Amino acid sequence: MRKIALLESGELQLQTDASSVDMQSGMVRVQVKACGICGSDLALVNGTRDRSRELYFGHEFSGVVMEAAPDSCDFRPGMRVASELTKTCGRCWNCRNGMPNYCRSMNDALLPGGFAEETLVRSTEDYCFLSPIPDTLDDITASLMEPTNCAYHIAMQAAIKPGDNVVVFGLGAMGMITAIILKRLGAGALVCVDQNPNRQESARCTGICDAVVGNDEDGKNVIRTICGEKGPDVVVEATGAHQVLVDAMEIVRPGGRIVAAGVYHGTIKEFDPLPIFRKELTIVGAKGPTLHLRTDGSSATVFMMEQIRDDLKKIVHVYPYKDALKAFEDARSGKAIKAVITF
Repeated sequence: MRKIALLESGELQLQTDASSVDMQSGMVRVQVKACGICGSDLALVNGTRDRSRELYFGHEFSGVVMEAAPDSCDFRPGMRVASELTKTCGRCWNCRNGMPNYCRSMNDALLPGGFAEETLVRSTEDYCFLSPIPDTLDDITASLMEPTNCAYHIAMQAAIKPGDNVVVFGLGAMGMITAIILKRLGAGALVCVDQNPNRQESARCTGICDAVVGNDEDGKNVIRTICGEKGPDVVVEATGAHQVLVDAMEIVRPGGRIVAAGVYHGTIKEFDPLPIFRKELTIVGAKGPTLHLRTDGSSATVFMMEQIRDDLKKIVHVYPYKDALKAFEDARSGKAIKAVITF
């Protein structure tokens, strides 16, 4: 089995003779077709995320079910699937209080993860991290199901009204997919902000945003011109950079809403919370993935992906397994908005 291994030193290694993992209770075995690189994967490689607390590597994948344990449910060999949180226990404190995304850790859901030709994925009555793929979605696009699930949660937390002007800070995959969804949900003007020239150029080429600017005074002037002097109605902060959260508080209009969708490390020194009071801001977090189900029990994420699949294809850069290390380099540099590795 081929596998991308994260070594203790933080280095990546392509392993062509890795052994398959033995079947475990409540699991299904998935033959991975494609796996995307998440910002959290890069954090593991860079050492800014504690590797000892993560037992899997790669969680944005699509594939085909090869085998199902007798006590697993919902999936059978031959079914096309992709990673997405679709079922939680419904009984724990988190589930009962409207936070199913905290039901349990993905450490218990994936082994060894999507950066391998095969991975085990939990599928039980109490927890499932798989969703069926409809014929309308190819394997590459379907590998974006988990990040689209997270972006859908961000969009729900943004709670926009049709015509609301929106600014998205951060043009990685999470920021771009969120922007695509918000546009679909009726956002008025949509301005996307990033400091990385590679990401700026990639975002402009998609034609998704009304404007792509840097996070500087010129960029803020463009935002004021497009969204009005008072600022945008909603700001999504998807960089995880402390200063950008401060910038979001500055640029959003009085009474506006900020969604903190980045993963922050450390604390903000000399943080001034006064704008929260003076401007009566609403600031909410968005931690995905979470359950997004339609009333018939099907995935709302899949439904949304079918509506935006053409735009999703614009942000994907595909790399065969042999070029996996290059994929990580391009994801880190911003040359690839969403790098997807195929097996």
